[in-house]
Amino acid sequence: MGALVRFEGELRPRHLVLGVVAAVVAGAIVITALGRLAGFGEVREALEGGQFGWLAVCAVGQVMVFAGYAGVLRSAVGFGDGADLPVGTSVRVVLASFAATQVFAFGGAAGLALVYWVLRRLGRERRDAAVLLIGLSTAVYLVFGTIAWAAALAALVLGRAPLGMTVPWLVGLPVLVVAARWFTAPERVGRWTGDRASAGWFGQGLATGVGAAAWVRGRLAGGDVRLFGWAIVYWVGDVASLWAALRAFGAEPGLVTVTAAYTTGYLVQSLPIPLIATAGVDTATTLLLHLLGVPLDLALLGVVAHRVFAFWL
Repeated sequence: MGALVRFEGELRPRHLVLGVVAAVVAGAIVITALGRLAGFGEVREALEGGQFGWLAVCAVGQVMVFAGYAGVLRSAVGFGDGADLPVGTSVRVVLASFAATQVFAFGGAAGLALVYWVLRRLGRERRDAAVLLIGLSTAVYLVFGTIAWAAALAALVLGRAPLGMTVPWLVGLPVLVVAARWFTAPERVGRWTGDRASAGWFGQGLATGVGAAAWVRGRLAGGDVRLFGWAIVYWVGDVASLWAALRAFGAEPGLVTVTAAYTTGYLVQSLPIPLIATAGVDTATTLLLHLLGVPLDLALLGVVAHRVFAFWL
């Protein structure tokens, strides 16, 4: 049984102030710009007629998000003879990681850096920590890509979304999966992940990436139900939270519409541009929902309500 690990961190006041200010500014920009586009009168009427009981579902969805990623982290860290990460610690790490990603963006690097620090504190060597970090992220986004691919296929068949939103998912994901399988084939993986100390940053990065993909392939082959099950809980919770937020203000989009807009809009968060994560995702998701038939004022209110729970909770 792995060692039980505990550690304490410190949240400095300036970090909290910076996060709050950045989040408020980003939210104000989104609401002002899109509210002006949608018409503040329409937004106010939709807000006054809201059915706020649906917001309880938003809260439940976000609890699923936090629990799902914490479960992924605990499953990945505890695999084999790994450390037994306490549930409370895993939740704290997840919340801190999410906050770092939302506020500082950089393609999610801030949140990944925090998780990497935790893995190092748990005693992982640098290479092992990097492989595990990228591996657990790859597992989570493999589930995300599968959900996005299924939503894109359904949207294409039902005629709910333009080709520009569906074809990239339908073509891109299989190409990535095939490439990953080729690199991680048993007869090749050792060649890519061997001693790369003198290979430079590119060679070492390639070795880490292939090692992470091979780790995920091993978890799939071994039927690691916990790891991928928690990842499903994570994504289903967030999509359900957005769907409920839209229902709270009178929008009635189908599950396919919400999922297609959510998954495509979420990609904005991966752009390596600082301080755009919250504003970028919210703007993209609002406009994509409108493109798929949701009135702009309702899309804006639903996305903002979702953000209240996804970030401020």
